[in-house]
Amino acid sequence: MKPATYFDDHLSSQRLARQVAQATGTFEHLLTGRVPTSVTVVSDGEWLVVSLLEAFSPVERRLAAHEEGAARVHDFHRYLFDQSLDSIRSHVKRSTGVELQSAIAHIDTATGSVLKTFTTNPAVELFLLGQGLPALGVPVNAHLHANGANGNGAVCN
Repeated sequence: MKPATYFDDHLSSQRLARQVAQATGTFEHLLTGRVPTSVTVVSDGEWLVVSLLEAFSPVERRLAAHEEGAARVHDFHRYLFDQSLDSIRSHVKRSTGVELQSAIAHIDTATGSVLKTFTTNPAVELFLLGQGLPALGVPVNAHLHANGANGNGAVCN
């Protein structure tokens, strides 16, 4: 007999996914003062992945237009992610009962966005896809991997 998971029932899975999306979106709004551009939750069987996409503020966009400013914006968002990781995991656990085990962030100063990905699995794989989709494949511009809850520790490019 298969052990019970968070996501055994389809309707409760959808309800839980909405609750996790709400909890993560609310946390980001409280943290940054801005509502995320999008919150995506994907679940299947024993795992769940949450992705938050945030746009830079107008000030961050202006700063990121220059090399030194882009580095400062990148460092700021990395710091914010690192310092808030335990808090967001705790908030989601308290709000929904779901334990996010791993996380990774991608700060793209060229597009002015921050993508934060959390999962109930102990490892995260993040593939950043290129602009065009050729007929026989998908260009992969970058691949990031993180083990454990520390989204900054074991990240490999």
